[in-house]
Amino acid sequence: MELNRKRGAVANGGLSNGTGPRRRVILLGASNLTRSFPTVVATALGTWGEPVEIMAAMGHGRSYGQDSTVLGRKFSGIFPCALWQDLQRRPPLPTAALVTDIGNDLLYGVPPDRLLEWVENCLDRLSEMDAAIVITQMPIGSVEGLSEARFRFFRRLFFPRSRLTLADAKALVRSFNERLVRLGNAKKIPVIPVSAAWYGFDPIHLKRRVLRVAWPTLLAVWRAAEVPFVVARPSLWTTAYLATLAPWERSLFGIRRRAAQPSGRLVDGTTISLY
Repeated sequence: MELNRKRGAVANGGLSNGTGPRRRVILLGASNLTRSFPTVVATALGTWGEPVEIMAAMGHGRSYGQDSTVLGRKFSGIFPCALWQDLQRRPPLPTAALVTDIGNDLLYGVPPDRLLEWVENCLDRLSEMDAAIVITQMPIGSVEGLSEARFRFFRRLFFPRSRLTLADAKALVRSFNERLVRLGNAKKIPVIPVSAAWYGFDPIHLKRRVLRVAWPTLLAVWRAAEVPFVVARPSLWTTAYLATLAPWERSLFGIRRRAAQPSGRLVDGTTISLY
């Protein structure tokens, strides 16, 4: 998956095969999706082997329903973000969707009922376009293995204002996963568990060495045929290019900027829009 060096342009001056994306992929998540974005893009391209239109709402510490700020960068909630309005202006396409990184809001003190409502609202919007949706559970196996000292260290590091105890965190994750599964069953949407083996000392972020295994496993339901599927390692250039793409709206230390979408284009004609 190689990219032209000029943002927004396509190698050789035109789209591969003279066509644009014939399929849409919507990605909703927070830090794991952000850290894994090149691998998730490679998984989507490997799944269908054709250009896709990628629309992603992600970001470190991203909330599903309210503004959040991490290191001076402010994000809107996923459910209120501009992705949905932009989506209404685009022509319909066969769509697949990933809903992941559900759990930051619990550390922000959002009641589980409200978080579930935000997630369900996103699912309803995706269902309206007949999207093939995948939901990932929160990493209960990793959380269950936490010591008190490690929990407090990462709580201070990632959620310094949280006063959630380890016992409450375990109970919340266990209970919320159960509610997610019930919601998925009611809507006929797969809710995929994550393996505790994919996490290391950091209990909430996937280990980088497992990304090429974890994402094809989590997104296997997107594939029409059950065949072995290995994601190629994204090149350093690909990873760097994707990191430079600007979202539709960004606010850094109170300075707001906007960028037209899509903000990225790959040589095969895949487009990338960020929100």
